[in-house]
Amino acid sequence: MPYSSNQSLAKAFAILEVLNLTRGGMTASEVAARTGLPTSSAHRFLQNLCKLGYVAWEPEHKLYTIGFALTLFGNRRLIIERIVKRARPFLRELGSQTGLAVYLGSLEGSHAVIEHRVVPARATKGAHELGTRLDAHAHSLGKALLALTPRPELLRIYNVLRLPAHTAHTLTHRDRLLREMADVLAKGYAVDNEELNPGVRSISCALLNPKGRAICAIAIEGPRPKLDAEREALLLRALFAARTKIMEPVK
Repeated sequence: MPYSSNQSLAKAFAILEVLNLTRGGMTASEVAARTGLPTSSAHRFLQNLCKLGYVAWEPEHKLYTIGFALTLFGNRRLIIERIVKRARPFLRELGSQTGLAVYLGSLEGSHAVIEHRVVPARATKGAHELGTRLDAHAHSLGKALLALTPRPELLRIYNVLRLPAHTAHTLTHRDRLLREMADVLAKGYAVDNEELNPGVRSISCALLNPKGRAICAIAIEGPRPKLDAEREALLLRALFAARTKIMEPVK
């Protein structure tokens, strides 16, 4: 059978390719200029790609960006395994430096999944096992990754107003969670203030790629006295330093 090009498919991929090259997003006019498409055609394709989830629309700045659905392509499990392999020595170093439990996790819907852990021998009681699925809204790992999730996708994940409560501190209302996600995004890290387990706190940051996206996050977790406000700044520096080491290019 002779090959027959599909012009619509080619145009859609051309749009996705130019959007993938920008971190901050592009207007429809900029997409048109970069792809050579008429602005009306670029706008029409962008709208259709938005409906499919492959492109995201930011109305405040009138910008289009790569959509969340594209993270479904490729071997996600293989990427996570590579991140774990790369992160292991730095997570051990972080655990030794802080004396606290250290976790690396990914996001699956409304759950944070423990992909790797470094737990002090004296702190194995109550530690999360590999593969454990934690309610993302109640743990810093989940919140660090939820904050990077586009709002439409967040609303699909949390299509109910009330969220499961684990302690008196758990965020149980979707709108409060959405507000906290904006705060997490601004600060660059997330905190679990006894929201999953009484007396236990954690802080987490996402492992951001150069485009500001993430599949995994890392967290430090421990008893409240060992992770109080006075130590938080010091622990955050250690956490961010570990992230930098994990994400810096391999030479």
